[in-house]
Amino acid sequence: MFDSCLRARGSATATRRAQFPALWSLLLTGLVLALAPGAQASPAPVPSPAPPESAAGAPFGVQAGLYGLTTLTGGHFGYALKAGARIEDSAVIHNESDEARTFHVYGVDVTNAAGGGLAPAQEGQQMRAVGAWLKLDSEATITVRPKSSATVRFSLAVPDGTPPGSYLGSLITALRTPAVSGQVNTETRIARLVQLTVPGTADLQVSLTELEHRRAGGDEEFTVTVRNTGNVLYTFAGTLNVTGGGSTRTVPLTPTGIYVIPGGSATITGRLAGLPALGRRAVTASVIATVPGGAARTVESNTVRLSYFPWLVAGLTVGGLLALGLVLIVTRKRWRARLRRRAEERTALRAPKRELRAGNPPAGHPHQAQAGGAKHP
Repeated sequence: MFDSCLRARGSATATRRAQFPALWSLLLTGLVLALAPGAQASPAPVPSPAPPESAAGAPFGVQAGLYGLTTLTGGHFGYALKAGARIEDSAVIHNESDEARTFHVYGVDVTNAAGGGLAPAQEGQQMRAVGAWLKLDSEATITVRPKSSATVRFSLAVPDGTPPGSYLGSLITALRTPAVSGQVNTETRIARLVQLTVPGTADLQVSLTELEHRRAGGDEEFTVTVRNTGNVLYTFAGTLNVTGGGSTRTVPLTPTGIYVIPGGSATITGRLAGLPALGRRAVTASVIATVPGGAARTVESNTVRLSYFPWLVAGLTVGGLLALGLVLIVTRKRWRARLRRRAEERTALRAPKRELRAGNPPAGHPHQAQAGGAKHP
């Protein structure tokens, strides 16, 4: 950590130190400067810091001009300014290559990235906050000699009437590599975070969209979106709370530990495995939002109720029972028909037997033919 300190024209200005965790690769750890409106930055004599390491192997590096005095560690910038206040600072560009390089320097807003986390806006986009309030004191391009450095000065002026809260921007230093035959231009950029706090009442507000779910293979996948409807930047972590089946368990929602800027949002997902063949489950998403070094708030989503039933087994069982019933019905009909035929046969045989017992053979009987022959020769 480095001590933050400013000297105002004609009077001393109080400073404070606040920690802030990393927001994305190469961005942010360190101190937040508290600063009275209209104060001018004037560093005390200090040894020149060593050039910073290059980003991702880039042949150049960027660090804050007042490194260790009025800015965050790691070459980033952090200020606390009231609405209407203005601050001046600078960035030092180190050309570590063996030839002169021309850099493009500009300020942009920081927005929530589509996949979660934060990312600098593109240069051509409309800037609404820090990207619009940060002004370079010189041309946007600067040429730096080999193994040398150059300073780019800028100012940050907060408009009157700006509501209290957290505002994020980034100072971009870009190096474009000329195209080689048959290839395309490549551009290497180093982004230094500009984190601005406008003092006032902090309003930590978190809202969640409806908890949605869908079948994913043999699991159930849940999705919910976290929205920052307050005025402070926060990070959050979420879980799925699952009840039912005689037990309670939690499933982590990912990604975790990401930041959401005021007015921004981030979508997180979780997968529920080990689903029962038969039973019910109740699932609720719980999100804890935390302001770095400050307050925390927990919010919960709607409850999704799931019912599981072995439909395939039940369908096969019902189908088997129906088939068995059909066989029984057909067999019963055949059995009844057979019984009717046998009953009819027995009925047809009873009459001749009764006549024989009575001594009256039925017509066509041999005994009846013999008797007739005796009477009429």
